[in-house]
Amino acid sequence: MTWFKSLFLNFLTVFFVDHIIPGIEISYYTKLPHIGGEMIWAASLGFVNSLIFPALRFFHPKPSHFKIGLISFIVSFGAYSIVNLIPVGIKITRAEAFVYSGLIVWAVSYLTNHLEFRAFLYKKEQELEKKEEEMEKKDKEK
Repeated sequence: MTWFKSLFLNFLTVFFVDHIIPGIEISYYTKLPHIGGEMIWAASLGFVNSLIFPALRFFHPKPSHFKIGLISFIVSFGAYSIVNLIPVGIKITRAEAFVYSGLIVWAVSYLTNHLEFRAFLYKKEQELEKKEEEMEKKDKEK
């Protein structure tokens, strides 16, 4: 999965979760026509969720599924926990809306980052196999 697909899927997930789950109120406070605060919120949280694996790969030499899951859990639930403190365009009015929205956004974020991690591992494995084949070819030539 490419980064742009991950960004788009995370954005759509946050956007539709905010519109579908009862207990989440959307406030249209921006002055831009047809762009409410929920669009900016969905774009920013989707962007952060799509950067989890690339940032983890950049800062840690050995990313793992557990690290990806933990970071995406913290980002997803952390974002929805501060949403009532900072006016970002949505407001959570019920506890179950907080739980459901956090779980759905976390699951999709983990899925997209997991697919990027798998593609990364597959690419590394292919490169390793190619190097081994080259070494075997050199050994046969000797």
